[in-house]
Amino acid sequence: MKINQPKSVLTGFLLRFVGLQFVAFVLAIILIVFGYTLVTRTYVRFQASQVMDVMLAVREYTSRKINPLIAPINASSEEAFMPEAVPSYSATKVFEYLRLNNAYADFQYREASLNPTSPSDRANANEAEIISRFENNPRLREVNGILTDNSDHSQYFLAKPIRLSKESCLSCHSTPDRAPKSQLIAYGDKNGFGWKLGDVVGAQIVSLPIDSGLPSPSRFVLLLVLAVGLMSLALVVVGKRFFESLIARPLRQILRLASNESYESEDSLKHLRQRADEFGSLSRWIFKLREELKRR
Repeated sequence: MKINQPKSVLTGFLLRFVGLQFVAFVLAIILIVFGYTLVTRTYVRFQASQVMDVMLAVREYTSRKINPLIAPINASSEEAFMPEAVPSYSATKVFEYLRLNNAYADFQYREASLNPTSPSDRANANEAEIISRFENNPRLREVNGILTDNSDHSQYFLAKPIRLSKESCLSCHSTPDRAPKSQLIAYGDKNGFGWKLGDVVGAQIVSLPIDSGLPSPSRFVLLLVLAVGLMSLALVVVGKRFFESLIARPLRQILRLASNESYESEDSLKHLRQRADEFGSLSRWIFKLREELKRR
């Protein structure tokens, strides 16, 4: 007579435990990667926003305080143009000094235009696309994302539109005949003209490597240990419940049944006999033995 081997309860428990460990490990990796990426993106955006706010303040200061002093000199002078009166020039130069601080050495700041006065401010392909987005959507106040180029590091960027909002700007950017002679001497009469009030004439763009916002290694290790620790704790709690359900509870019932101390009805213990593992085989054997003892 062929005897069917009972299904091993230990095998079932180990399979569940290993499966649970694997799921916990995968979840830990997902949580770490997601959290690490989220923290990095948030920190990088915060850094870019800070630099952008500083550059906006420099532009405003130049427009309100410096331009009224220097613009009359540029208008009447036939000598070299003094670019310090231009907000974009001041912001760019201040940023060059800011980059002398190692904390900002990887940052880039550009005031790019499709039709700039200075050829060095002409927009490249990526910058032109950003400016076009502002031109096509007048309500758009900010654009951010990842710049794709040939560098080894992905660049996060934050951009704001430059709109011609002041009538005084038209003296230098409407037609060459209205521009100061010193400006024409410095930059010629071909570029930076034809601008109109309300036009998007360029974009302020702050960019930095996406990995410059990474937390320090000690913080990352702390994050890793915390995530693995929490997942391990959860694994212990859930594993204990599995062990209690699969082994401890039925084992206690079997022991009470074998010692004839079970206070449960046979109907309530019926599920034990229906199990396909060692506990099921043992309970059926005990029930059979008890029935035989009753007949004697």
